[in-house]
Amino acid sequence: MKNTVKKNLCTFIAVIVAASATIVFAGCSDNGAPQASTGSEGVASQTSDDASAVSQTKQPAKKRETIKIDDIAWNVDQGIVDGEKYVLLDYTNNSKYTVTDFEMTFKEKGSVTEEDKENFYNEIKDKFSMSDDDISELKQRDISMHAETEKIVEPGESAKNINCYYYSGIYYLKDINHFNLVEPDVATIKYINDNKIYTSYYDFSTKKYSEDENTEEAYYWTTSELGTKIPKPDVKVVKKCIDNEDSFGFEAYGLSLDQFNEYVDKCKQLGFTVDESSYEGHYSADDKDGYNVYLSYKEDDDYMTVTIDAPSE
Repeated sequence: MKNTVKKNLCTFIAVIVAASATIVFAGCSDNGAPQASTGSEGVASQTSDDASAVSQTKQPAKKRETIKIDDIAWNVDQGIVDGEKYVLLDYTNNSKYTVTDFEMTFKEKGSVTEEDKENFYNEIKDKFSMSDDDISELKQRDISMHAETEKIVEPGESAKNINCYYYSGIYYLKDINHFNLVEPDVATIKYINDNKIYTSYYDFSTKKYSEDENTEEAYYWTTSELGTKIPKPDVKVVKKCIDNEDSFGFEAYGLSLDQFNEYVDKCKQLGFTVDESSYEGHYSADDKDGYNVYLSYKEDDDYMTVTIDAPSE
């Protein structure tokens, strides 16, 4: 659990880029395939099979199956982590797909009264030592909250104790009464299908789905020489951070701390033991040729960041 909270209004109400700029509403319609030509009429030598083939219309492409919000059994409630109360989201993946990311945003309920909002602003002003100007700026916005996780969740498995936050910022939500001022707005679900990561959005207000036209490889690996000098992680999801002739960096998802330590040992076996620096969840070392690896583990979402750099000339 993260312990540091920045008391900065900008991070508290980080600007949300409009989802409509990146969402392409393409999940619910066919492509309108044209009909095939039926050929010339009255050709006596044409066989019955040929005539049948040319008169047949082209079948529309079969719709790709997508994940649905009904496949995600989610719940938000107050719970205790490390002895402190938090408002937490849990969910179970009841789909047939591996879920790689799940996010829920919440918007202000229409039934919230001015008295409710005034009490809310007074409480967060005291809780986060915010100025009158800060609160005045917040009052120009609707109350909102969010929760998100990049944990890999296989079919039938669950992710638990996912923190909820005020607005789109980094302040933990701890008061369930504050959460009761909002309702579900948009769910974003990323999932693997045929080694690609797809993104599906569900709008709770309209009860409509949208599919992002952009996909990414579920498992990316460099073709450069740097990729031959470190082991490939045994995971389903590897995302590229950087890839050029001097550096290759990636994030590998779905690892426990023990699996991270096993990966560190594999790097050591490949010779990365020169000038090593190590503490829990971190490792850095060179090999005899001057190549450097840096590894870091993020417990909140069960992933590691790895970077290998070529020696400086």
